[in-house]
Amino acid sequence: MKIKDIYIKNFRSLKEETIVFPESGILALVGANNAGKSNILKAINNILGDTWFGKDKAEVNDYYNRDCNNNIYIKITFDDNREIELDFLNGGKWAEYKDGSGKKLNEWNHNLNLYNSTGNAKEDFPCTFLPAERSLEKNLQFRSYELMGKIAKSFNEKAKSKKMVIEAKFGEVMELLNEVEGFVDFKNDFVNYFNAMQADTPYKLKVDFKAFSPLNYFKTINILANDSSINSEYDIDIDELGEGNKSLLLFALLRSYAKNFKQDATGILAVEEPEIYLHPQARRHLFELLFEIVKDSNIQIIYTTHSPDFLATEKFDSIGLVSKDPNNGTLVKILSKVDLVKFSKLTGVPADKTTTSNISEFYSTTSNFRLNEGFFAKKLFLVEGETEELCFPILFKHFGINTDSSGISFVAVNGKNQIPKYWRLFNSFGIQTEIVIDNDDDVTGNKRSSNNNIASCFNTSVDEILNIEDNKSLKVLQCNKEGVFNQNIFILKTDFETAFQKDLEKYCEENHIDNKYQNILDEAIDIIKPVKKSQKGQVARFIINRIFNKYPNFKPSFVKSILDNIDLRLGGQSSQVSSEDKPNVDGLPYNEHNIGDPQ
Repeated sequence: MKIKDIYIKNFRSLKEETIVFPESGILALVGANNAGKSNILKAINNILGDTWFGKDKAEVNDYYNRDCNNNIYIKITFDDNREIELDFLNGGKWAEYKDGSGKKLNEWNHNLNLYNSTGNAKEDFPCTFLPAERSLEKNLQFRSYELMGKIAKSFNEKAKSKKMVIEAKFGEVMELLNEVEGFVDFKNDFVNYFNAMQADTPYKLKVDFKAFSPLNYFKTINILANDSSINSEYDIDIDELGEGNKSLLLFALLRSYAKNFKQDATGILAVEEPEIYLHPQARRHLFELLFEIVKDSNIQIIYTTHSPDFLATEKFDSIGLVSKDPNNGTLVKILSKVDLVKFSKLTGVPADKTTTSNISEFYSTTSNFRLNEGFFAKKLFLVEGETEELCFPILFKHFGINTDSSGISFVAVNGKNQIPKYWRLFNSFGIQTEIVIDNDDDVTGNKRSSNNNIASCFNTSVDEILNIEDNKSLKVLQCNKEGVFNQNIFILKTDFETAFQKDLEKYCEENHIDNKYQNILDEAIDIIKPVKKSQKGQVARFIINRIFNKYPNFKPSFVKSILDNIDLRLGGQSSQVSSEDKPNVDGLPYNEHNIGDPQ
């Protein structure tokens, strides 16, 4: 039993959205602050968590637009067609649990003021919620719907085969307790006093001390840690652990539970920012372990993150890009393998080269953590290599644009040939994606192959890519395919260094000043000491900083051309054409799943 989809209406920032859970069993929610990522987790926890949420507990901020007339409706559908549904319009006392035929498994009888249940979704598929303000101690309590409660219950079931032996051993413990001075008198007095205080009640309760059951015994187990830096035998309580280790403790429990109780291990883990308190290596390791937890178990995981370490381009179908639209509230874009394969075929990939079974592997071959930053960008520039990645933020800053505060990322894809591949991915998510390439060519070698790849993807020709006027350092090539995309490609004359030098030469000639480029290049090489063609990016960055210090009024024309041809409002649109008739902005099609400024 697993979650198939989640439908949320009028809850907090979600006006109406359906989230189809990925087949991988993991969903990473990324997006701007205040986009509504945490509200999705809270909606799930309200239905499947250890608390009870209904109309009587809802606060004003739980309603969409804070309007209590917007009736909240949340429905979670499982892959066995069971449903759990909370409908404020239809009472909203609490969620109704239904089997595959629609029969209610739990029901509130208003006439008898009685709750009847033949099933409980919280037991069948509990939610373990770990908010940004960590409360590990709560998750380690032995409540029925908490992780530790499920683990204890699983052990209790396995212990039934040893029932008689365990009961005999527990009986020996009780006999020893009865020998403790005063224990029998205390027990008898406790029972008698309780019975005496029930004299005026129409029914009687009986209390007694019983031998431990396996379930109760398991509840007495304490999890202790060991600090080897103090003493290998020194036990410390978990509340003395650092916050990072507390988080890892919960994941370790879940991992062990999933491995050892595959039949019992069910439910969803909802985590806000798993990266909190963890250093980079631990973050990357935990990301790998999340997929191990869900493998071959009925556990699913959903988390919000601001860390590229908790994403991977080859696992694109496990990413939900969350944005907020002023008219439609929180929206979630999840890109399926089917959709990416379809778009790839529409943009030049031969039909026999890409399938749903090989497309993840296609991206895994060149995946790296730097590429993951693209999922967090309001505007993404895909560039060929390190030189452009390091230098363009400096160039933009020289024109008064701070790329970091503006949410602009320049990401190197390691070669022109990789540009179409990652443009298809990020563009399909609706991320505003710009492209900067060189127009270098070698007729029969790899560069010509890369130019052919670019031309095929963007519905243009190699001649259009190569032909740039002699007096220009950059060409803006407008590419489109009707009903599929509109995309500008910014093409540098020969390469980045050549384009920069060309503009500097022109500036120095027009202003009758000496061009010190070669002197600064020699200085850069002397300080950085690159080996052959290595460290080109560091050399270029050094030169640009020196040039701007020496010529503060120099504004490279190729940078100005790029800025003149992009939308810097950053709430704009993807280059992918929407199938619906949406309004256009600056001649580019509107995409409802774009990443806009927080609303």
